[in-house]
This record gives sequence, structure tokens and C-alpha cells, in this order.
Amino acid sequence: MREIKEGLKRSKQRDYYLLETAQAVRYRDIHRAILDYEPNIIHFSGHGAGEEGLVFEDEIGQAKVVETEALAGLFELFAEQVECVVLNACYSKVQAEAIAQHINYVIGMSQAIGDRAAIEFAIGFYDALGAGKPVEFAYKLGCLSIRIAGISENLTPKLLTNNHSQTQLITRASQSELKINPSIKPEKPADNLRSGQGIDYTLLRDLLADGKWQEADQETMAIMLKIFTREKEGWLRSQDIEKFPCSDLEVIDQLWVKYSNGHFGFSVQKRIWQDIGAIPSQTLLGEHVGWYLKDQKKWLFGSELNFTLNALPGHLPRLGTWWAALFSRLETCKI
Repeated sequence: MREIKEGLKRSKQRDYYLLETAQAVRYRDIHRAILDYEPNIIHFSGHGAGEEGLVFEDEIGQAKVVETEALAGLFELFAEQVECVVLNACYSKVQAEAIAQHINYVIGMSQAIGDRAAIEFAIGFYDALGAGKPVEFAYKLGCLSIRIAGISENLTPKLLTNNHSQTQLITRASQSELKINPSIKPEKPADNLRSGQGIDYTLLRDLLADGKWQEADQETMAIMLKIFTREKEGWLRSQDIEKFPCSDLEVIDQLWVKYSNGHFGFSVQKRIWQDIGAIPSQTLLGEHVGWYLKDQKKWLFGSELNFTLNALPGHLPRLGTWWAALFSRLETCKI
């Protein structure tokens, strides 16, 4: 928000923009904020759950997923007022496609997007709008800003308009000279199941693909124990995690991220921890991902966990006490 405000202050069109914010937004607050502020541009910055919807909060601060069709219906009511919607959330292209049935310009993310890339896009996008440039130009500058920052996520943001087919052809033109028929969906790339330790990841992949989150959580731990031959002990040490093979760590994380649409995974947990920006504490992390109930001073284990996509982002896989070592290893492995 600070970066956007600074950009608008310096812009030629600064007198035409007023920036209002609503934080820790509950699902009921969405329409209230639109009614109160009557915005022309709505920018959502938070977590996306793919086809499930966007994550807001309920009355007690727990995650509340608002489904795609409900969001599209809401924006249909405000179509004459809202000109542009920016969904700065992972896997939000699904919601962008639905909302673009009613709103002239909608930007969504085709896959997971890191915080740095999301911020760079927002800065470039609003700098251009503040300079009086049209939305299409602002979108391109936002994507280019990601690339200039040296982040390889510049193709993640997607611009859609009421005319979906035409927009898809335009936004893909810079990626390929081939003419693409937007009605034909490309095949998803095959999963990377290659293990440097001879581990068979087929079962984990199938469990995740079927949405069997509890079984997948158990299989993940079983695999990690097998790599260090600690099946008898049933637990891992921090020194084990510090030496965890990067190739296998990447396979496990990518499978969790892919089949949960960016909702679960080690890298998701790492990003949440970085967002907290506080002195390292397992309790603090536990609060943010739903392992620790602060009001009851209780840790959740085993069957007490929430094995659905309604759980808080990063809820699975359930980490042991070696979370700090894992995040350090993820950094070393560039995951």
C-alpha cells in the first residue's frame, strides 16, 4: 500500500485518485466496502484457492472461502460503477474469468505468485494509471516491472475483458507468434516424480490428486522418514532436514502446491512465515496456519487437523518441530 500511495503522489493524475483500504476483510465486508467507497477500481491482495474461490475471514477470524460464482454475481450488481478489478492472489485467473463477464477489465494470476512479484506488478500498474495511461498499457508495464526486477513470474498476471477470446489472443501474442484457439485447453505438464533417492512418489501424487489430504499428509511423513531410514524412530531431527535432498524436497512441495491450487505446501508455509515478519516462533507460525488455537492454548495434531481446502493456507503438510530448519533448507534449495 505504501508503494502504491507513493507512486500516485508523484503522478500527473494524482488529483483524480483516492486510495481507501480495508484490512482483515470478512466476507460480509466486501459489499459494504463497495457501497461505502463506491470504487472504480477494486484491488484484492490476499490468498487464492483456485477453483474454490478467494479467501476472506469469518466472524472469528478463520479462513472463509467465497466461491467464484458468488463473487461474479456480486460484481455483476456493481458493473456500472466498477471499471477494473485486480486479483493479486495465487491461482485467481478462475475468478477473473467469471468476473470479466460483467466488468470491463479484470486481472488474475494464472498460478502461484510470490509477494515480491505481486508488489512489483502493483507498483508498475498503478504508476501507469497515475500517468494517465489506459489499463492495457498499465497491465503490460506491471508485467514488465516484474521482469525488470529479475523475477521470473512476469507471465503469471493475465488481463481479461468482457471479450475473453480476443483478450486471450492479445495477451499471449508476446509469448508466441502462433495463433492460439482459446477454446482448446493445453494439456497440463506431467508431474515431476524424479527422486534422487529412489523414492516412488506415485502414491503421494494420486492421494493429492484425489483430494485425500489426510492420507497424503501421512504419506509425506512416511517418505521423509524413509529417505533418512528413520521409520522405526518415527520422527526427524533438525540435522536431517538440513541435509534433505533438494530434488526430493522440490517434488514433494510441487505436488502439494499443484493439487491444492497453491493452498498447501512447504513453500506456501515458508511464504506465510516471511509475511509474518516477526521474531521466529513456532507458536506464531502455528496460529497463522491453524495448528495452534491461541484462545484454548492448544496444539492440533493428527485427526484434529482440518483436512479440507477450508483450512487456513499452509495448514498442510503438518510440520514437526524442525520448521526453522526446513525453511532454511527451502531457501538453500531455491524452492
